[in-house]
Amino acid sequence: MDTVEKLTALRQQMAAVGADYYLIPSQDAHQSEYVAEYWRARAYFSGFTGSAGTLLVGKEEAFLWVDGRYHIQAEQQTAGSGITVFKMGLPGVPNLDDWMKEHIQAGEHVAYDGRMISMQMGERLQKLLPGVTFLCQEDLAGRVWTDRPGLPTDPVFALSLSYTGESRKEKLARVREHMKEKNAQYFMLASLDDIAWLTNLRGNDIDHTPVFYSYMLVSRENAWLFAPVEKFSEGIRQSLEADGIQLKEYAALPGFLGEQKAGKVLLNADRINMLLGASIPAEWQIESEMDITTVYKTCKNETECRNIRKAHVKDGVAMVKFLKWIKEAVQDREHPIDECDAADFLDARRKEQDGCLDLSFGTIAGYNANGASAHYSAKRGSCAQLKPEGMIVVDSGGQYMEGTTDITRTIVLGPITEKMKKAYTLVLKGHLALGHARFMEGTTGHYLDILAREPLWKEGMDFRHGTGHGVGYVLSVHEGPQNIGTRPVPVALKPGMLTSDEPGYYAENEFGVRIENLILTKEWKKTVDGAFLEFETVTLCPYDWEAIDESLLTDEEKHWIAEYHKRVYDTLSPYLNEEEKVWLKKETRQ
Repeated sequence: MDTVEKLTALRQQMAAVGADYYLIPSQDAHQSEYVAEYWRARAYFSGFTGSAGTLLVGKEEAFLWVDGRYHIQAEQQTAGSGITVFKMGLPGVPNLDDWMKEHIQAGEHVAYDGRMISMQMGERLQKLLPGVTFLCQEDLAGRVWTDRPGLPTDPVFALSLSYTGESRKEKLARVREHMKEKNAQYFMLASLDDIAWLTNLRGNDIDHTPVFYSYMLVSRENAWLFAPVEKFSEGIRQSLEADGIQLKEYAALPGFLGEQKAGKVLLNADRINMLLGASIPAEWQIESEMDITTVYKTCKNETECRNIRKAHVKDGVAMVKFLKWIKEAVQDREHPIDECDAADFLDARRKEQDGCLDLSFGTIAGYNANGASAHYSAKRGSCAQLKPEGMIVVDSGGQYMEGTTDITRTIVLGPITEKMKKAYTLVLKGHLALGHARFMEGTTGHYLDILAREPLWKEGMDFRHGTGHGVGYVLSVHEGPQNIGTRPVPVALKPGMLTSDEPGYYAENEFGVRIENLILTKEWKKTVDGAFLEFETVTLCPYDWEAIDESLLTDEEKHWIAEYHKRVYDTLSPYLNEEEKVWLKKETRQ
């Protein structure tokens, strides 16, 4: 079935239950950003494959809300489907809540799969639309999607103390100390990256994100992990039991709650789905807050920071091999390459690195006009052929036993326009300014965002995505709670936080520029005025001198580039062959 046929079939199911609208978000039952194929109902019914977006299907019309990363991609992938794309962030474009409030009338019925909607969102919708009936147990998608994949069955694996730096017993003790402070008897977790962190276990249930589908409940004395039991080896089961964690079946948590003594439970209503929330006995007291595990895991310990640096050496080696190859391969007119060839080559270089588990997301390689779509996804058969001219944006990353990486480089393949050169240089200036920031303890990323945008703003230019996101440790490549962007997030940057630094610029139908490093927050110094922090750049990969208009750089910026390039060369060259060393030496002007 094509998209129109799928929507027609869905409307038939809506009519059968009396629904005027059917809401399909992007999340799974754990409110994950990236999900297993089983949960990709929004992509199935809309044709839009980006990681974020919300589809609302009415009796005759359908609407898709996407953020700035996906404006172009969503328009292209839904063309001819009859779906109206709302490009959030643009003037005059209503958000989902505003549109629903204006168009959905009292007495109408809105259906959705309650597993895919958080408690928080469910409660918000009920307040937003008084008089509207919500049908929250309707998995209408499953009635149409007859060949829907099953849930993953891959086994879990354990990370040793040499990788985690803290045992699960120690982590549980920290959680219980917080519970004690809050006078809570229970702590409930549905966030997959939090559960993986707390248990020091990893899985393979979501592409490129080493987590496993599970829930967790912690009391003052006991802990229970709800997951498919067959995914755990005997050794891991025994290890969990020794640390006071009982393994129970994935679907058993709702019934299990009813068997426990009433008490106060701490949870994050933004991560617990509606159907699970509804299973909490009425006599329990619920307190919603950010999961304390999220607060703990965002600040990497000394062992994790040491490993993160090792992971970025491996990643840097893969990137240098790729950069050398693509600049040379594109000159070979007899053997043309395309965007997919470029992604495949880079993926192979990463996977041959010792300790590489996977990519951290599917490699994005967008040549010239395709680079103007911030999260463009090239597909074999429709990839753009690369020519010895213009630029390609390559956003990629790896999952290593030592950590998670994320890097973007905009690469010159041949002659470029002055417009391209100016845009690249302005983006680089903002990138450098943010990476070299020094700031007072307690500062949030919102206050630092201007550093990355100011060079562009001075020229009347901007980019419509965040400047920096948190990155997990052998976990999700996008991980909070910190953020750097125009949207205020009340989370201060703290030592041990790993965050991206990735300003960009996108000229629609022409080209894109993005430059991304990962930066580790660390202490700088204390003065009579307070404690100050700075960033350590852990990504190791040269910028492209061919794209830089040096007349736009200050002496300080030139010094920053030279200093960084020396570190790149000195650190990576021992792992390269002679030909690669010569190439890198020239690229870094050593």
